[in-house]
Amino acid sequence: MASWTKDDLHKLDVKYAQEGVHLHQRPFRAATELLGAAFALGVGRNPEVKKIMDAYAELVPEVNTTWPGAGVGLAVSVDRVRKLTLAVIFGGQSIEPWQATGFNSIEEWWAWCRQRHDIASEASFAFADLYDFTYGLNEVDDRCVNAATLWRMAKSNLEDVANILPSTFSVDSVIQPICMVAELAM
Repeated sequence: MASWTKDDLHKLDVKYAQEGVHLHQRPFRAATELLGAAFALGVGRNPEVKKIMDAYAELVPEVNTTWPGAGVGLAVSVDRVRKLTLAVIFGGQSIEPWQATGFNSIEEWWAWCRQRHDIASEASFAFADLYDFTYGLNEVDDRCVNAATLWRMAKSNLEDVANILPSTFSVDSVIQPICMVAELAM
């Protein structure tokens, strides 16, 4: 069994930052690097993998909030903005708008929607639009490379807006990326 310390995780975090490894990928990468041949998931998994990944998340909490999923967007309840993270879906899975918006229950989501059907509909359509936009990009890739490049740039700006708006008190600095989304999309 490989031995490791929190200091090892700090050193790996610096290394991964210098290499440009995304935050959400670092705990898994640290586990593979620290355990080497002893790394195993699934049947016959090594419980040390979870210990390393949990310790990494404890040291760098952002690893749990920066996962981009398939795409990032936003939903709004009057002036309250929630970041949507579209799950990567395998097989015949389904996901509800309240789950994508990060609520623990449909009741919590309904309260956020102020128990109004019009707001719930708008939030649901925001989720559907994000789903269509994100998965629709795959259709554009094969047909028009130039359009795909512009749409991906629009998606990147939308993701930036979705990351900024829920935690800001002033929208002035967000106007430019919002306009970029519209301009690139057109």
